[in-house]
Amino acid sequence: MSDDHARSEGEPVGPPGLALRSIDHDRRYVLGFPLHVAITVCADRPGTCIRRLPRASWAGSAGAIGVRLARAGSGEEVVRSEPSPVVLRELGTPVFPLPPGACRRMLIDVSSHLPPDLNPGHYTLAIVYEGPPDRVESPPVPIELAAPDVDEQRELLRLAPEVARAGSWGRWTSLPPDGGAPVAARVAPGDPLRFNRILRYLMYGPESLCDVAPAVLDVLDGVYTPEAHALRAELHAARGDAARFAEQAELIRSTYPGLAWWIERLEAGQSEIGFVRACRARPRGG
Repeated sequence: MSDDHARSEGEPVGPPGLALRSIDHDRRYVLGFPLHVAITVCADRPGTCIRRLPRASWAGSAGAIGVRLARAGSGEEVVRSEPSPVVLRELGTPVFPLPPGACRRMLIDVSSHLPPDLNPGHYTLAIVYEGPPDRVESPPVPIELAAPDVDEQRELLRLAPEVARAGSWGRWTSLPPDGGAPVAARVAPGDPLRFNRILRYLMYGPESLCDVAPAVLDVLDGVYTPEAHALRAELHAARGDAARFAEQAELIRSTYPGLAWWIERLEAGQSEIGFVRACRARPRGG
């Protein structure tokens, strides 16, 4: 970490640190499915650059996430997990920098932190993020954890072997479907897996990315709204629609600056979805 600006009189002395700007969440989640929340982190002083932070995402937390879950009303803590990131390039830890004035939104799935026998009910959830040597904790937010209905329970049972082999919902989403099984484009509004299914379709669906209709993203509401705009930018970039891409880029930079890094990667021709698709097309052994 480094401080790239001269300290004004009265400014704290010492290395720069992290600040947690916000936590974004849905009110209701279904037990057994992903529990996505988004945290936005920034440096604790203007003009500061923080160089190597563990990159948590929907695909995995890089060990950087901890959870505090308590019963609403009584405050009884039922889950307390601690982050334990190991930021070593040799181990392949995904990292990112925070340039001066930047922030980073990370959409993460914390369902793996919950015990399998957790009862439905109303809780408060706090997220801990550690970017050594700093640790920040969000304020607790209210959530409801609901039992799956009959159809949701049937889907959990159907997918259980695949998810068990993958190891997590994030890895299930990012790995190719078992046996090259087709990936459906139709995703129902309110589906607890809608974000994961959409990503799977964008990475492994039969259509070229330039042929995917942006309307498939309309189901990504609530906590997923900022990511839906970034994914629309992906589709416009794939289509070569510079005007619509520019509209989404401006919207993200002005309204969701924690995702500006995503736009910067697209502008540099570094789409992660495009990379996965390119790997699919590459001949084996090539």
